[in-house]
Amino acid sequence: MPVGKPSAARDKIKGGMEVPKETKEALYQQFKTNIPQIEEVISECLTDDNVIKPLLHYVKWLRANEISPLYSDFEGQSPFWEVEYKGKRHFIVWNGKNNICIMIKATFTKEFQATISEHNLQDIVLDNLQYCSRNDGGHCNNCHLPSHVAGVDEVIFGKVINNLCCGQFISFDNPNSETVEGIKRLLEY
Repeated sequence: MPVGKPSAARDKIKGGMEVPKETKEALYQQFKTNIPQIEEVISECLTDDNVIKPLLHYVKWLRANEISPLYSDFEGQSPFWEVEYKGKRHFIVWNGKNNICIMIKATFTKEFQATISEHNLQDIVLDNLQYCSRNDGGHCNNCHLPSHVAGVDEVIFGKVINNLCCGQFISFDNPNSETVEGIKRLLEY
């Protein structure tokens, strides 16, 4: 897989500025023809070493477990890398600013909740639930279809959680070392 060279568009993003639609489209076109490695985007587009180092460590851990994040995108949207580990799908999303998010697809079954509780990981789940942005006038890639309901209510670890994203994601923005270790533990179960 070819690795892209730094571009003027990515340099503009380094400061954490909002990305104009034209820049996002330019990045999409560049990434479409010159697919970057996730390590390249982490190193070039983020500015906080407390985020860069743990994310690079996380990707190294994935590769040591013979898992290569697969690049994907939807035209005009944020590029992401899809990962499957032990049957669990998750995504590493670069949102075009000084931000990378790790999103774990979760199904909050009784079995999942019991396993997570058994391993004392319920706080990392509850602290990082993804809520529906559509109810606040935002755009949601999960519930924009007419058949999807904006925001769902769930009972998770005995607590009623309102307005969860119907995609049921656990979402970690710019995770630090401690959070990355928690994500790895979460993926083990």
